[in-house]
Parts: sequence; C-alpha cells; structure tokens
Amino acid sequence: MPPAARITDMHTCPKVEPGPVPHVGGPVLVGEPTVQIGFQPAARVGDKLTCVGPPDSVSQGEKSVLIGNKPAARMGDPTSHGGVIVAGCPTVIIGSSAQAETLKTDEPFCEECERKRKEREARQERRG
Repeated sequence: MPPAARITDMHTCPKVEPGPVPHVGGPVLVGEPTVQIGFQPAARVGDKLTCVGPPDSVSQGEKSVLIGNKPAARMGDPTSHGGVIVAGCPTVIIGSSAQAETLKTDEPFCEECERKRKEREARQERRG
C-alpha cells in the first residue's frame, strides 16, 4: 500500500518529444484544497504536474479512495507522459491490502491455508 501523494511531491517524466530536449518531471501542481495530507492538498487523478515539456497529469490512482470525487493519487501511480509519482506522505497510506484484495476476487490469500481447509472439510464429511 503506497503513500498518498500531494502537491509538491515529485514525479518522473521519461518523454523526449517534441524535440531533442527531454522532459523533466517536477512536483504535483494542483490538488484538492479541502483534503490535507501532511499539511498539503491531496493529489488526485487528473491533477496537473510540472514538466519541462507540456504539463503532465496523474493518469491513474486508487479507485477505492475518492478525494473530491476523483481517485486518490499515490506514490508509484502513473502519469500521462509515462512517468510515475516518486514521492508521497509516509504517514498516510492509501489502498487495499493483499488480504482485502482476496475478498474482492474470492481467491484464497494463502494457498496452503486453503488446502488445509479443504482437507479439514473432507475429514469432517467422512466422519458424517
């Protein structure tokens, strides 16, 4: 589960077009002013990011956490120029745990645990 992104958190930008000058990632420029994370406005999908080329934006975030009706941005989330957010607030973690994801997919979190559960059920059925 990655840290929450907010304005001033940096991103990378690998883009080189429209010329020989490479883009350089910079901080998140815009965030949701009504939600503060580490005393800074929270970043969300669609928020603008500083770039030497044209402005970049957050392209994906955590769909299960909405901030101002937009998915929350986190460290590691991609940007529209192909980069990623590389910093976040270490005390605010956003996203689902591996255990919660298994509940959504109905898949066992631990294959060994699932195998033992099935063995136990089979023993109980044999006993009657």
